[in-house]
Amino acid sequence: MTKNGTQPWATAGDAGWTNIVAWTPNTGTYPGSSVVSDRLVVQGAKAAATVSAAAAFSGGSFARAHRIRLVDQTGAQIGTPGATVNADSGTCQVTATGVDLTGITSIGLQMTGTDNWCGTLANTGTALAIT
Repeated sequence: MTKNGTQPWATAGDAGWTNIVAWTPNTGTYPGSSVVSDRLVVQGAKAAATVSAAAAFSGGSFARAHRIRLVDQTGAQIGTPGATVNADSGTCQVTATGVDLTGITSIGLQMTGTDNWCGTLANTGTALAIT
């Protein structure tokens, strides 16, 4: 799925992790894909899937920390959060391998930042995929 529109980057004042919202299914690359409640709907029950995501941002100040993580339909974290990116603009990435999709119905993306001035999440370069 790909991001539809921009979103202010979450900050520490947002009380931890914030859902990245407003997604569009990438039906050109992944036919039949769909999005429900800002999460990519899982198709099938693969026992060792790879879930990857990227979140591009710009307009930050003071090289604030940016980080993303994958979550299931209940908000439970999948794998380990991606590396922290300390920059005014850039792209955060996260990948979880060997994910057992049994019992997971949808997967979303969350973001966090360390302080104000983290900038804006971009629609171009922000995506999530299951392979």
